[in-house]
This record gives sequence, structure tokens and C-alpha cells, in this order.
Amino acid sequence: MQRRYRADAPPSGLTLLVGVSLIATAGCTLILDPQRRDDIIRCDFDDDCPAMEDPRYELFCTVSEEYQDQDLDFSRICAPRTAVSCDPREYAFDSVIAVRYREATGQVNRYAEHCTTQPGTQGCVAGDGACEQGLSPHEVSQRCDDLDLQTPPAVAAEPQVSGQDVLDQFCRAVYCDIQFACRARDFRCVPCKLGNGLGAGGCGDLYFDGERSSAYQSASELESECEGPQIDVANAYIGPVVSDDGLRE
Repeated sequence: MQRRYRADAPPSGLTLLVGVSLIATAGCTLILDPQRRDDIIRCDFDDDCPAMEDPRYELFCTVSEEYQDQDLDFSRICAPRTAVSCDPREYAFDSVIAVRYREATGQVNRYAEHCTTQPGTQGCVAGDGACEQGLSPHEVSQRCDDLDLQTPPAVAAEPQVSGQDVLDQFCRAVYCDIQFACRARDFRCVPCKLGNGLGAGGCGDLYFDGERSSAYQSASELESECEGPQIDVANAYIGPVVSDDGLRE
């Protein structure tokens, strides 16, 4: 049975931007047609773009990638992008994201690599070519995974992704969608991309000794508990962090 988890489909949170996105898309493809420029939001600088009703998004001044290296003789367009930072340092010390991040990264063994001693467990590469019963290699990551269509690919914890489960869940809760992630290079919440690594905007759930991180919500929980544009971003839901000895903090 082939997995059908689709991270290339537009996240549901972006449906709020359909109108603006269509305008921006039209601007990129029809920008050279002077008869079809009236409904495009034109700009020279980011400050020329109006504010969006949903504060989780912003408009910025840009051009289609195919034109960015050219000497333009026409205006740029205002296009939508996510606007929420997932950098815990930008939030109050007692905010949910700051507290959960400290809890997670403060545990010495939480993100220790375990696939060497536990090959074949969920999130690890198969040991001797075999995954544990009920698991099979994921078609993209080749890591052992189940066939749950509602969850992103499983990725075993390792030191390089310390705290990433907390940061990704933060972005998912803010945008009410499991297809969001925290891109670590600029700490921006972005729609995830299947095949990219965790921390690089990739889709994936961290697993510890074969167990999914307790920081995450399910896709249905994210949808049912969605607070939308009114969310208090700093206190977006992040599940309790399981300590090294298996007890919740």
C-alpha cells in the first residue's frame, strides 16, 4: 500500500489567502500584459503593500522568480507569505513556546541518536534490510514508517534537530495545519515540503525510541482546536514534553 501523505498540496491555512494568491499569481504570469494589470497590487518596496486582515500573513514586494535577475521595466507585485516567527527567543520567558523549548532542549538524552542500537524502529533506517513488524520503508525518506495517511513521515531524533518537534508543533498550532514547519535558518513558519530535512522546512514527525513526540497534535486536533487569526501566538498549544525517564514534565 502506497502512502498518500501529500505535503505538496496547499495547507488549509492558506485558503484564507486565495483571493490575494490569485492576484499575485496572475501578476506573475500576466505581468507583461498591460491590458490585465488593473487588478494587480503593484509596488516598489515592501512598505507599499497593504496590511492583511489575518496578522499571521503579510504581503511583500516581489517579482516572479523567472524575472528576478532581469532589469525590470515594470512594477513589482505584492505577494502573500507567512509572517509568524518561530524563534523562542523572540517571545516572553514564560510563554508556552519558550517554556516548552527550554524543557525539550534542556534534557541531555532527549535527542540522542538511537538508530544504531535500535535499527528498524519507526523513524530509523531498516536494520539488515528489515523494519519492525507493521512498518515499511517510507518512499521518500527510506526510514521505517507506518501507513497512517494523517501523519507526516517519521524521523528518528538526533542532536542536530534538538527542539525541532516543539518548533514545528508551534507553527502547526498557529496555522491550524499539520503541513507547517519551522524553518530554522530564519525561524519562520512555512508550509512544509516533503523531502526537505527537519529544520529546513521539511515535513516530518520526530520519534523517540519509536514513539512520536508528545509535543505534537494530530491533524484533527489542529483543525478542531484552531483559533484562527485571533490566536495568542506566544501561547499556541505545544504538548507536554516527556522527560528522559519517560515521565511528563
